[in-house]
Amino acid sequence: MRFLLDPRVSTSAPVLPTGKDAVIENLRSRILHIERHAPRRGAAVSAPESASLPRAGRRRVSWELGCPACDDLLPRGLETNSLHEIKGQSFAVRGASAADWMAGIGFAARLAVRRIDTFAAVQGANASASLVRPWVLWCWPRQLAGEFGSPSAAGLASLGLDPSRLLIVETARAGDALNAIEESLRAQSLAVVIGVVEEAELTPARRLSLAAGETATPCLLVTHPASEPAGATATRWRVKRIASAAQSFEPRAPGAPRFSIALERCRARPESAARPPMFLEWNDETRRFDLASVMADLSAQTRGAGGRTDRAAVRAY
Repeated sequence: MRFLLDPRVSTSAPVLPTGKDAVIENLRSRILHIERHAPRRGAAVSAPESASLPRAGRRRVSWELGCPACDDLLPRGLETNSLHEIKGQSFAVRGASAADWMAGIGFAARLAVRRIDTFAAVQGANASASLVRPWVLWCWPRQLAGEFGSPSAAGLASLGLDPSRLLIVETARAGDALNAIEESLRAQSLAVVIGVVEEAELTPARRLSLAAGETATPCLLVTHPASEPAGATATRWRVKRIASAAQSFEPRAPGAPRFSIALERCRARPESAARPPMFLEWNDETRRFDLASVMADLSAQTRGAGGRTDRAAVRAY
């Protein structure tokens, strides 16, 4: 998997000062500065931006993973006015390694890339709209930043996240991070907010969900793999690290990154949470997820054999 965090490399985006009052006040100032140069979406917006587009183009611009087999689990795609929780797969009791965290962070970063592409598609479909490069906010407590390292500008840029459009907030405490995330979600000019915290209890999670709904600014909340699930989420994803694809030009080098993805909660379609994990592969060129080649071959074989997928076989991969 591509390294998105590097203790030696720091993105050029400014790190806001620590301390609850200083963080909130500085964040408000920056958001107000950004909003002066961006169209307002209105606090009452609750539908995806594609709702005003012609019917034929709605699915094309909806915020999805890009893999039809996975997107079919979401009746309206990823909801832009909601909170989405992402958790890595823990391999220890009440513990988690940095690699477990990185599986969730890497998945969240790629969903943010998909969200930015949705912005571009909506603007391209609306001839009257001026092209505005979207902002992305990354917020986490200083303790996690010190443990994992600063976001790598080079890694994020190669993934498709422009470091010059990334706002980074580091807070002294986890509670301050949740407050900063809530405040940023009320902004009008952010494409998506990525929050990385140990956990979010019911009340803070509800506040984040309400804030996301006010301006249709989605929140991707990465939490500790072994912590209790957050409430008030539209979706919850369990992400497991698996071996990357083979590199065709250099067998010793890693190929396309792969993830085992399980949808544990889907508010819009609860039955989707009963589906087995899927094995997805990220394509850097198309900037979308695809079924990993082995799973795609398995699906084709099972359809030919009887038209149904053997779930036990998929889990055993």
